[in-house]
Amino acid sequence: MKKTILAIIIMLTSVVSMAQSRYCMSYLDYLTNTWYPLERLEFENRSGERSLWFGGGFIIPKTGERATDKLLKKKARFIIHNDSLYVNCRGLSVKGVDFGNWYSPASVYDKQYFLFTAMSIKSRGNTASAAFMFGIMGGAIAASMYKESYQCYLLIPSNADDAIVEPIDEDYMLKLLEGHDDILAEYKAASKEQNSYSPNVVIPILRELGLVK
Repeated sequence: MKKTILAIIIMLTSVVSMAQSRYCMSYLDYLTNTWYPLERLEFENRSGERSLWFGGGFIIPKTGERATDKLLKKKARFIIHNDSLYVNCRGLSVKGVDFGNWYSPASVYDKQYFLFTAMSIKSRGNTASAAFMFGIMGGAIAASMYKESYQCYLLIPSNADDAIVEPIDEDYMLKLLEGHDDILAEYKAASKEQNSYSPNVVIPILRELGLVK
């Protein structure tokens, strides 16, 4: 089944639906280009200390219809809005830690997986604790920290409805860049200025390798 899913996604990565805003319910829906249109869609952006209680998430879809909003929150898996892809992080976890009930911008990775960003598991725990312990002041401090603590993750479908999440950390990048000495040097240089797992460091490298657009 996994091989079938990967084969379908390779064929369909260039397929574009006519509806401007739309959603699908599962990985299989995405792969078979089965979308449901949304007549109206806005994103609520949570930032600062408010986002800490949602695992660092900041994108909540809103249509103005309670039933549709509930469906998007609890059952939908992907949304496309203004030609951008978003993945519902509800039900996704890594190392036993849930990502929360929010959407993240996503990209197709290497024509077979999905790349999205979220707070690193370690940073999420630290900033949430700061917000809890120090109230508004702690939240403000944590909010200034969390933007520097995001990490890239791979969403790897295992069947029509399920997927595993793999963090892109320094070990992942070093293995990926074996045999790419020039790009490896770029990565190490950038890692001296920011966290080695920062999307600001990782995504330009992945683009240079042609893995994401």
